[in-house]
Amino acid sequence: MATQHAKSACCDALVRRFGKRRRQCIHCKRTWSIRRKRRGPKRKRTARALLARVLLGGHTLLQEARHFGSLGRSGIARRFEYALRSFVSASAPRLPRGPYALVVDGVYFTFERREWVLYLMAVKPILSHRMYFLDPVLVKGRERLEVWEEAFDALPASVRKQIRALVSDGLPGFRELAGRRRWVYQRCHFHLLASLVRGKGMRRYRTRGSVLRERVVKNARVLLGSGSTAIYRRARRALRRYAGNPSCPAYVRKHICELLDREPDFRAFLTHSALSLPTTTNAMESTGRIVRKATRTARTPESLRLRAVAFLRLKRSVTCNGSCDTQN
Repeated sequence: MATQHAKSACCDALVRRFGKRRRQCIHCKRTWSIRRKRRGPKRKRTARALLARVLLGGHTLLQEARHFGSLGRSGIARRFEYALRSFVSASAPRLPRGPYALVVDGVYFTFERREWVLYLMAVKPILSHRMYFLDPVLVKGRERLEVWEEAFDALPASVRKQIRALVSDGLPGFRELAGRRRWVYQRCHFHLLASLVRGKGMRRYRTRGSVLRERVVKNARVLLGSGSTAIYRRARRALRRYAGNPSCPAYVRKHICELLDREPDFRAFLTHSALSLPTTTNAMESTGRIVRKATRTARTPESLRLRAVAFLRLKRSVTCNGSCDTQN
């Protein structure tokens, strides 16, 4: 079989060697490299390590000077910003397989006396005891249901179609939003119980209705978590009786009525036990606190958004037990 010799792309003439890595067209004398490489010094792959040390480890840029030799603080800051933007612009990490329960919460920040809300979202696979973070959304103003709906619509279709339930605090409208999407809605127990024990402390004997509130909290815990029909009905009758008591504070009566009216939202983890829903948003609340700590040096909303996205991608997941492993 005849040997096929390479021809040049410019003149379709014969090609000859021109050094170790170059070739030359014998007609026009043009040369080219057979293995094209990026010009300049090779880039050190320290971007992810730098972000992890600053965002996860809590290092300052001044402490990072030992990793960059003679590079000054401004140079380290520029390199950190470049690494941050490159990391965020890359595609988000892959998630485990669903179906999922979507856990959400909003964290408030202030810039130039204006409120901004970081909308945090995470998915918890039904068969897992960890929840995996999605990219947060930062929007100016108070927490609003319209922004939550836009954030849900912006989720990847592959993630959105696997969501079966929504777990959140008591923001008005979440129940209707979940109903429109045919999601099971589980409301946080912790926010309700915390509102019932408000004002209690070392001097609770001076607080009006303290003894009654203790009984309310005890029966509310039973109503929220009891699987026995008889015990559940007994606790429900007791709460109705306490709500009608003249010595019951007005804000306690309001929360009792809310619990009785929205009872299916609080007990969805029992009626849909196969979904293994968490009964609180405590895992997301704690995530909000560590996000605030990791972004404490952000001076602009854009810097906050970039740092929050990078931090949650690096952290990736956190423990979030289902209803079978949680207690009120």
